[in-house]
Amino acid sequence: MNNDTDTTVSSPFASDAQETLMNATVQNEIADLVENRLANGERVTLLHLSKEKQISPNEIRNALVEAFGNRVQFKRGRTGGIILAAA
Repeated sequence: MNNDTDTTVSSPFASDAQETLMNATVQNEIADLVENRLANGERVTLLHLSKEKQISPNEIRNALVEAFGNRVQFKRGRTGGIILAAA
């Protein structure tokens, strides 16, 4: 009997590795975006990035902390935003 249906067996770890890779790619994209905008003198906020990328502000914050560590600061309020200390 010939069964032409989908017979691919996937590893249970494949999706985790792919998700991690995607998250690293998104993290790098967000980090580059923040660095470029700050270098151009633009104000960058978690809320604006969240709306632009359609990712929750907490995930954006976590990605930036992962990418920049202690260099990143989050200032609240009307004049707040994301601040990067010199490397």
